[in-house]
Amino acid sequence: FYSFSGAWDVAKEGFFAGATKVFSSLKLRASYGKVGNIGGIGDFESYSFFSPGQYNGGATLGFSQAGNNRLTWETSKKLDVGFTFGLFNDLITGEFTYYNNDIDDLLLSVPNSLSTGLPNRIFQNVGTMFNKGTEITLNSTPIKNKDFQWTTSFNLAYNKNRVTSLVPGVDFITTATSLETPSITTLNKPVGYLYVVESRGVDAATGRRVFVNAAGREILYDHSAAVANRWTYRDNGQVAPAINPGLDQKAYKNTNPKFVGGFDNTFRYKSFELNALITFQAGFYVYNGTRASVLDQRFWNSTKTVLNRWQKPGDVTNIPRLVYADNTSNGSAFPISENAQKGDFAKLRNMTLSYSLPSQLLARASISSMRVYFSAQNLAIITDYEGPDPEVSSNGNGNTNQGVDRNTVANGRVLTIGVNIGL
Repeated sequence: FYSFSGAWDVAKEGFFAGATKVFSSLKLRASYGKVGNIGGIGDFESYSFFSPGQYNGGATLGFSQAGNNRLTWETSKKLDVGFTFGLFNDLITGEFTYYNNDIDDLLLSVPNSLSTGLPNRIFQNVGTMFNKGTEITLNSTPIKNKDFQWTTSFNLAYNKNRVTSLVPGVDFITTATSLETPSITTLNKPVGYLYVVESRGVDAATGRRVFVNAAGREILYDHSAAVANRWTYRDNGQVAPAINPGLDQKAYKNTNPKFVGGFDNTFRYKSFELNALITFQAGFYVYNGTRASVLDQRFWNSTKTVLNRWQKPGDVTNIPRLVYADNTSNGSAFPISENAQKGDFAKLRNMTLSYSLPSQLLARASISSMRVYFSAQNLAIITDYEGPDPEVSSNGNGNTNQGVDRNTVANGRVLTIGVNIGL
């Protein structure tokens, strides 16, 4: 692995003298390098294992893991080009960067054909993808005097992710939770796209959920009908083949935020200090599997959303007619597009209010400094997402299964009161 970089301090050139009334500094820079990543590989992914067990009281030994002794680094070749600047005697400073990161030998858990008899998916170096985008940072101290000071910083990043190749002969790789398969990684789309059966709302005449099969035809579902007659074509009422998730699911929405950023402000007045950090993300979707759970009609608890259900012909709603034991119409049996929701949010991530006691008072107690503070984390959020928090994922931080919220607890709101003492 290697890297190299260079920079040009334009502000020090003679021809730049005329611009110093506006620009107090200007530096151009660029870098290129190749780095490696082995993130996600378990300690023994390269090995095959047999594991002991019992069957009918007798000892057994079974093939439990198929390894891959050809695993190697996932490699990234990254180009960065940008500039830093200062304006009006550094009243405003900032940075702009463009990056292009080509990733080869992707580390992915590749599914096997059932006929192989292998007990697990196998980690392999397969495929390529890229990340490219821009980052902008602005810093400023708009007010600075004897008693009051305000410093602020704003950053915004845009990223575009695309998978450009996968395993030869494999066009997509799906990733499942313990309940469903809501994620897909496929060619010419970002990693971890939502993978759902398309729904077109509720039929106003019958109150039945409208699904769309792989051929693009609309199909109605009626859980109260005989099993053989539950699926019918919307246009002619004839019995239709049941929705097959493995055939009728489609790549639907991106779970990777297009924009992420933050806005940090610090206000100081004499011995008081207030700091507030706001973060935001935009341009992504979350699969709200919790919504499927609370609308499941298998004698489970429901939210007040069911009050908006279809009740009579002509009702226009997105909640179908309630039928006892129906776990299909609202997405519990398989993921549906109705539960894919925008995750855009702005969050008051951190806020701290503090007071530093006067040194004259502390000197009497042989204390050099004392700071009393109150801080809060995840204090407030603005979002249209219906779940508890669009930033959480029931699948952790996996790249191929992000953006899935199935009965997940929100990030906790933490309030802290404390004292810092220096002796």
